[in-house]
Amino acid sequence: MLALACLLLAGCVRPASSEFSQSRQPLCQDRGAPGTQVVVLMAQAVPSASLLPCVKLLPAGWSVSDIFVRNGRARFALDSDRAGAHAVRVILEPTCQLEGTGVTKVPSDEPGTRRYERIGEVRPGVGFTGTRYYLFPGGCVSYRLEFRNSSERAGPIGDVTLALSFISRDAVRNRVRHSTDGRAELDPQ
Repeated sequence: MLALACLLLAGCVRPASSEFSQSRQPLCQDRGAPGTQVVVLMAQAVPSASLLPCVKLLPAGWSVSDIFVRNGRARFALDSDRAGAHAVRVILEPTCQLEGTGVTKVPSDEPGTRRYERIGEVRPGVGFTGTRYYLFPGGCVSYRLEFRNSSERAGPIGDVTLALSFISRDAVRNRVRHSTDGRAELDPQ
């Protein structure tokens, strides 16, 4: 007991490693391999999705939060020191409802997807709201944007475009197979 107390007081017990915390984020790559544990869970939550949303590169001032995965839906948020907490909510579902006015098809910046945009509010001193949709075989990802108190209004959209991307289900399937030496499958028959 005394030895444990000495270790704690001496600061020898380290917090969780950065490798562990990185594996708990929806990264497109983890130490050179495609996806992370969270991306695998998202693939299992929406088994029809041929693509999975992921974080390619976090610009300065941005962080990942609010990761939630359940059957039929997965989501995570991006927080910004300029645009606010939950400035972007990324939601993966089997389908998206594009009902209502204001949805416009635009050229997609992601291969294999169709992209739609809906602009909400753009108000000086208040911020910007809008939604970006990516449709692809077996799934849909929406980016719900809410930049509060941002003097740049829609300016952080460039950061979002740099930060987020997609990884193919096949790449995640291969990672699971490789990391388990073939003992586990992402999509068992």
